[in-house]
Amino acid sequence: MNTPQRYVLGIAHQAGPDPKIRTAADGARDWFSPVELEKAAWNFLKASPTVGLFHADNTEGSAQIVESYIYRGPDWDTGDVIVKSGDWLVGAILNEQAWRLYQAGYVDGWSVQGSAVRLENK
Repeated sequence: MNTPQRYVLGIAHQAGPDPKIRTAADGARDWFSPVELEKAAWNFLKASPTVGLFHADNTEGSAQIVESYIYRGPDWDTGDVIVKSGDWLVGAILNEQAWRLYQAGYVDGWSVQGSAVRLENK
């Protein structure tokens, strides 16, 4: 029997602003500079990250981070998304429940929780 690895790789956060987004639901347009995104990616790993589902309590352990890096190559067209140099990628092994949700299309990306200071553009 061929057991799936339950591995997923995706963009945790893109570098710079997304040209498709004018403003978010809160009226702002937040984004990281490539330098600040790299710092955030490194700090994420230093903090012994845990992975939950849908920002819900008691879902920690839904995945184990096995890769976290800043993509440094040329644009990479995956067919679904274009990964650009400077984007932060995260790879993980999903637990069985998260894997079922992923296969059913309910889990389709990363949403890294954290805090930041919003600076006004001048």
